[in-house]
Amino acid sequence: MILDMKKQIFIFFLFLLTAPAMFAQNYSQAQVRQRINNVAANMRTMTCNFVQTKTLHMLKSKVTSRGNMYYSRANRLRWEYTSPYHYTFILNGQTVWLKNSRGNSRINVAQSKMFKEITRIMMSSVLGTCVSNNRDFNVSLQGHGNSWQAVMRPKRSPMKQMFSTITVYFDMARSMVSSVRMVERNGDTTVIQLRNVRTNTPVNAKVFSLN
Repeated sequence: MILDMKKQIFIFFLFLLTAPAMFAQNYSQAQVRQRINNVAANMRTMTCNFVQTKTLHMLKSKVTSRGNMYYSRANRLRWEYTSPYHYTFILNGQTVWLKNSRGNSRINVAQSKMFKEITRIMMSSVLGTCVSNNRDFNVSLQGHGNSWQAVMRPKRSPMKQMFSTITVYFDMARSMVSSVRMVERNGDTTVIQLRNVRTNTPVNAKVFSLN
């Protein structure tokens, strides 16, 4: 149960890798990294819908879920599944709330080593240093023209124990990330596709609290 929660939370922060990136064709890898860093550093807010498809390796079956994400600078994030079940994760400063059909729970980030690590990596993603983050990942940028991808191999636990690779796909024609693919150590894969991404638009502060 705890391991499943950790995987879920890491999926939450991975979406902060998906700030729109205004790429042009024929960029070098160094230019791609710099563009990501510049755009992410200027991102104040982000909202989107998502479709998540998880493929269970042993059962050869797929589970599809949908939801919404809201982000605001200064450590505020709301990730909620709306179909086929309801589940909400909220990070607001040093406090995390989890809400599902069984009730609510609250976690003080400052008192949890795991959540401190998550917050540190999350902020590196927000600031755009994720694609140059040699501390936590071996990162390989691949592509040309309108199609680029960043293949990230975790170097540190607990992420290294859970994921073998995390791949972020960029659609340069639309100037934004199109999807994220995570391969777990047990062979399960999770693909998350972004829809209706909007950045630097007003987000109501009430979104980052439990109603």
